[in-house]
Amino acid sequence: MLFEYVGYAWLLVALAFLFAELATPGLFFFVSFAFGALFAALLAFVGYSFIAQCTAGLMVAIASFFFIRRHLVRTKFSEVSYEPSETNIDALVGMVGVVTEAIRPHHKGRVKIGGEEWPALTQEGVALEPGSVVKVLKVTGNSVIVKTFKLGE
Repeated sequence: MLFEYVGYAWLLVALAFLFAELATPGLFFFVSFAFGALFAALLAFVGYSFIAQCTAGLMVAIASFFFIRRHLVRTKFSEVSYEPSETNIDALVGMVGVVTEAIRPHHKGRVKIGGEEWPALTQEGVALEPGSVVKVLKVTGNSVIVKTFKLGE
């Protein structure tokens, strides 16, 4: 009598594993056990013994785990580049800006770069007037080191 509902119990177990997979995105771990439980449910509905259901379900879970890892996860994530990209102030290097406050030799002025103003010095030690177009060479502290920008650089 109790063993009549084992197939439905396996389906509930498979559903629980699917919900566990949704709660832990990116791992693709619990979905393998869901496949195993679904296969065990199929065997239960056909009439195999409980030991055969457990054994076959575990074997399908292990096989699907390795299949998913080899064919889905590695191929999807191997296309992603893990090379570091410059962010925050490091991304300023190479950008072009406009002088908003005159830069004098060895005295800071201000440069507007991408909508933000930055304290700036020139590398050559030359004076730059407001409206001059400059290119960022490097960032030191909270200041940018700039040089005059010529088209084609």
